Amino acid sequence: MYEPRRGALPSESEPLAAFAVGAAGTSTPRRVAARSRNQVALRAGIGIAALAITATTGTVAFSHSTSSVVLDAPTASPQGRDLTVLDRSAVRTVQVHQLSQSKLDEAVADLASVTPLYTTGSLNLRQSASSKASVLASISAGTKVLATSTIKGDYRKVEAGKATGWVLADKLSDTAPAAVADGVSAAPCKQGSAVESRLRADTIRIHRAVCALFPGVNSYGGWRAGGLPFHKNGRALDIMLTPGAESALGHRIANYLIAHAKAFNIDHIIFEQQIWTPRTPHWRHMANRGGITANHFDHVHVAIRA
Repeated sequence: MYEPRRGALPSESEPLAAFAVGAAGTSTPRRVAARSRNQVALRAGIGIAALAITATTGTVAFSHSTSSVVLDAPTASPQGRDLTVLDRSAVRTVQVHQLSQSKLDEAVADLASVTPLYTTGSLNLRQSASSKASVLASISAGTKVLATSTIKGDYRKVEAGKATGWVLADKLSDTAPAAVADGVSAAPCKQGSAVESRLRADTIRIHRAVCALFPGVNSYGGWRAGGLPFHKNGRALDIMLTPGAESALGHRIANYLIAHAKAFNIDHIIFEQQIWTPRTPHWRHMANRGGITANHFDHVHVAIRA
């Protein structure tokens, strides 16, 4: 039977390039030649299409540098959108404004003075962070100030009204003194606040609370030199009463203080020759000291912790 001649196929040891079009001394099979012609035609078609697009939209220029791609003579695209010139060198310049040192200090101060705090006692607003610095103003207890984040030693810089100065940092609280125990106002006593001189903040709070709740109290005693450290350190208050006649009033005051010992930071209470402490929370008899005042029959003595 007649068999048509088959084209020679490349062996594994011969490269396919030997059978390409134009190779010397070889005959190219028809299917191989057709495939080569198809690839050439396809590439030519792509080139023609690219030329057609160029003729429609404008010239496309590609430089060897990768820094820019420019589309010349932009026209409306078929979708109605404009072609845009893209250039990496045309980057918008961001303007950086330098603040002067004075403006910078002012901006920092504005950011820092945003924390409202309240004084827990009468404080001196000083010119600098030192107990020897001149006093700019006196700030009463319960005053709202704007505290900065600047702290030097025991002092913190604050704004009080229109004045700026330094106060003791540990005398500031973030709790508004709208009320002390049982809704009692922390406003100064109507009978006067002279006794609060040199007293600690907690001692002043006790004075104002008792003064508001028990207006019948005769008088008060506070700071004095000598004796035990409580009075000379401003940590004690004497609530003066008439011996015997006001014994019941004294016990009501003492019981009120006991009920709020934690809130008032109380160290001990003494009345009618008895003592009460948070560590041993019941009344205990004391030795005779030889007199009505020494034995605390004419006053309730209350002292705070350091």
